[in-house]
Amino acid sequence: MKLSKFFQLLFVITALSLIYIHMQMQIFSLAYQGKRKEKEIISISEDNGLLTYNILHLTSSHNLGDKLLNEESTLQFCDNDQVIQLVTADKINARQTIEEGKQKKPTNPLLSFLSLRSHAEAQAQERTTLARPWQRVRK
Repeated sequence: MKLSKFFQLLFVITALSLIYIHMQMQIFSLAYQGKRKEKEIISISEDNGLLTYNILHLTSSHNLGDKLLNEESTLQFCDNDQVIQLVTADKINARQTIEEGKQKKPTNPLLSFLSLRSHAEAQAQERTTLARPWQRVRK
């Protein structure tokens, strides 16, 4: 074998070895980057959970009630003297109202085609004369 052929073969083997080593270094570098990104995602996910908890805690009814009804606040719960009952002149006939609601109204077919929502029906409820907290009692 000639010396020039030997050096050419040695050069090709060395070049291929350097390319292989470079590719292996890139593979390890990408693996380390992936691990760092995974740790960052886990950290961000934990922070997201903590922030979600804090938001839910700050807007909870218990927390809002504590803030609104602390000693420095002038707010208070309603007592029976502050409740008003509203009495209507005529009782509303629930069946008549339902019957009127069930009557077909002329509709535009194009608009009814575009509206794909389901229709809700009203149900009759028993009216009680008890005072509710949002109603005032007139004396």
